[in-house]
Amino acid sequence: MNKVLARRQKQIRRRRRVLITSFILAAAAWFYGYLTSGTEILPRVPEVIPGAVRIEPQGDIYLGFDQQDELLGYAAVGESPGYCGPIQTLVGLTTRGEIIQVKVIDHCETPGFFRLINSQGFTEQFVGKEYKQPLALGQGLDAVSGATLSSEGIAASTREAVRIVARDALENPLPPEKKQVKFGWPEIAVLSLYLAGYIGHKLRGPWKKRIRWGTLLTGMIVIGFIYTIPITIGQLIAFLSGYWPDWHHNLYWYFLLGGILFVTTVDAKNPYCSWFCPFGAYQETLAQITNAPIYKPRKWREAFTWLQRGLAWIALVLGLALRNPGVASFEPFATLFDIRGSIIQWIFLGVITITSLIMYRPFCNYLCPIDPAVDFIAEIRGWVMESLKKWRSKSQG
Repeated sequence: MNKVLARRQKQIRRRRRVLITSFILAAAAWFYGYLTSGTEILPRVPEVIPGAVRIEPQGDIYLGFDQQDELLGYAAVGESPGYCGPIQTLVGLTTRGEIIQVKVIDHCETPGFFRLINSQGFTEQFVGKEYKQPLALGQGLDAVSGATLSSEGIAASTREAVRIVARDALENPLPPEKKQVKFGWPEIAVLSLYLAGYIGHKLRGPWKKRIRWGTLLTGMIVIGFIYTIPITIGQLIAFLSGYWPDWHHNLYWYFLLGGILFVTTVDAKNPYCSWFCPFGAYQETLAQITNAPIYKPRKWREAFTWLQRGLAWIALVLGLALRNPGVASFEPFATLFDIRGSIIQWIFLGVITITSLIMYRPFCNYLCPIDPAVDFIAEIRGWVMESLKKWRSKSQG
């Protein structure tokens, strides 16, 4: 018994040393990304003011002059949250206030989302519009299907740049933008799933299983196929990088991530992965077809666990260091739910699909970066609870 206890204590100490080391290295990556991030604007201004040979910075705007030193137009930079972090646009306008060109100069979106934006020519919709026009989705602008959050991020950052030019160059400030709280079916869906998961978790017997299957299928259909907004490592990195989206238009993410953080901290449970993760539901549905067993051999269990944690940690450090959460996302969610992706992504999805018919939730159990992130929170919770217990024992003694 003493040997078992000693082995367990040794494992706990090792996990906590790894925890501390991982935290320090992630913090170092955060500071590296903070110190090296940023885009040089001046050389890119001629891209949005064609024909400009001389650029003159003036406060928050840039003035573009031709060879005869005649003023051609103005440019400014706007920034707004996208799917995985801030999107910066450089916008050029004529001296009359018509948009010449819009260029995305920095972003944190996943490569797939941004390729979709570029292939649809989304920014071309701004060309020729006057600075007083709404420049909003549904008001003269069409969002790119499958990349709505990225589309809104570009539109909002463009509006910000236009407002800067209107204020500082055209001497005609626009009225403050009214931000309405966006609360619709996605937000209702995620709150309902949390509520159903909480109720189902308290039950026993067949009703627990029925409610769980209800939440799983709802999550797969609603969060996955209809809205295509499952949580990814990219969102976690974005939040850790300090990219907090405007809550007026992003209540969904605050509900989803806040719910995971709250339940894991209070109850040490992972409600998202177990009850309504869309990709987990997809794998579990396939497992039902063949009655696929859970494959976790004792000999390799710990190795698989640390492999999964290692992949999550590498993605986290890479995203923080590059200040680009999108490049760290390796989940095949968009390939499945939005039917798009590279050849490698389709092959990866095919492998996961076939493997899901052989074993229970292969991606969730061995590759998914979300579960290790939740384990990290649970590990900290356990450490804090243990420390509090020791402190209370000492104070009472």
